[in-house]
Amino acid sequence: MTVRGGALPDASVRRQRGVIASYVNMVVQIVVNLAYVPLLLSTIGQEEYGLYQFVGSIMAYLVSVNGVLSASVGRFYSIYTADGDTRMMENTLAIARRLFWGVSFVAVAIIAALIPAVRFVYSSSFTESQINECVAMLAVLAANMVVTFHNSISLAVATAHECFTFPKVTQLVGLISQPLLILVLTQWYPHALTIALVAFATNAIWSAVQRLYVCHVLQARFTFHGWDRQLVKCILGFSSAVVLVSAADQLFWNSGKLIIGYYLGAGAVAVYGVGSQIYTAYQSAGLTVSGVFFQRVTELIHDNHDMKAVSSLFARVGRVAFVVCMLILGGFAVLGRDFVHLWAGPGYEDAFWIALILMGAMTIEVVQNMGITIMQVLDRYRFRGVVYFSLSVINIVACLVVAPTSGIIGVVVVTALCMIVGNGIVMNWYYAVKLGVDIGLFWREIFSVGAPLVATVASFIVLRAVVPCEHLGWLAFLLFGAMYVVAFVAVFWTVSSNEGERSYVVRLFTHR
Repeated sequence: MTVRGGALPDASVRRQRGVIASYVNMVVQIVVNLAYVPLLLSTIGQEEYGLYQFVGSIMAYLVSVNGVLSASVGRFYSIYTADGDTRMMENTLAIARRLFWGVSFVAVAIIAALIPAVRFVYSSSFTESQINECVAMLAVLAANMVVTFHNSISLAVATAHECFTFPKVTQLVGLISQPLLILVLTQWYPHALTIALVAFATNAIWSAVQRLYVCHVLQARFTFHGWDRQLVKCILGFSSAVVLVSAADQLFWNSGKLIIGYYLGAGAVAVYGVGSQIYTAYQSAGLTVSGVFFQRVTELIHDNHDMKAVSSLFARVGRVAFVVCMLILGGFAVLGRDFVHLWAGPGYEDAFWIALILMGAMTIEVVQNMGITIMQVLDRYRFRGVVYFSLSVINIVACLVVAPTSGIIGVVVVTALCMIVGNGIVMNWYYAVKLGVDIGLFWREIFSVGAPLVATVASFIVLRAVVPCEHLGWLAFLLFGAMYVVAFVAVFWTVSSNEGERSYVVRLFTHR
């Protein structure tokens, strides 16, 4: 495919740029959150922050549908792109746009039905003014959801053409501009509703910019060539599996907030929200690489069903993701208590355990996230949906049982155990037995790169334990953290990394 002004760079170059841009986004997001969350807490307070987290957890159930049709569009558009079938590429986008309007209408209707339900269920946990603000935020976030739905088509097109840099750059600008606007405006209107309004405005602007890029640079066309029943059936059939997975993910990660809000109120939701900011950043760090390889996996499977090559790619990407995850998870295990105390202040001590437990539990899913891509390409996603939805129901029931007596930590432990069963046992069995992925190769590679790194982390945990100070100040924290990072990188470079990884890093920094 060509663009105005010349041909696109080679696919491998685009993937490399995509990985770099993704990690730049990830680092910026983490840095912004580090500065943004404590400033926001000091501006709007714990109760208002808890309200925003509470409403966000409700909206997450509906926004998860965004990933449903987006994954379907990306899958079929990628196949037609690989085949060079321009007519079907155009028709896929045109049909997807019509389907998205239908989904948007249904989602808005669901939100309208949720409003009286929220008033009734949480009338004893929240004040009348808090409930009214929740209702207003639901209305704003509903509009934001519609924008997000339709922009996912643009992102699917960019992913199919392996053009990652521009979407990532616009996301980067949004990551920086949104919290700055929020911090300025909350000086005059210190309420959670301000956050929702700014999020909607910035999302709408950058979605429009990304749409212009896809239409005018990538020259994507939304030409309707007729209602293709078979294509619609395939999209909706594939989507039904993704619906189960999306619903299960949201039940896992957001039902806890709703249950905590019901039993313990908005303040407890704020504590959980601080912990969720940390483990969400950790999750994004591991997921950054795998999405870049969607088109490559599609080619390997669609062209000649080369599962040996897929297994090799799965292991290589897993190694990179594990190194990044272990750097972050290990660092948090070493200095997490100090970080939460310095970052969020007193009253958020439980956020350390919330983040650490959930980060540990989600590690398998994060480093194996490319398995999701493989299942999507093979159209075998339904099994994951059934497993996760079943476990999510078990999780909700168990959380309702433990929340009144064990509080936040009990809810977190139950969720973590369910995630370990689903990702650590069931999904690995399915990858190996049903998909033909060499899962033994994957874990051998993880062990070879991980054993020295885990030993390094353990030694620093012991070292921090003998430091005669309950909490470090910022200077001591940064110095201790720098020591940890230097030791971790040194062990990785000299002991854990292989020749290919070292060569890749050299090429990355020397542009060769």
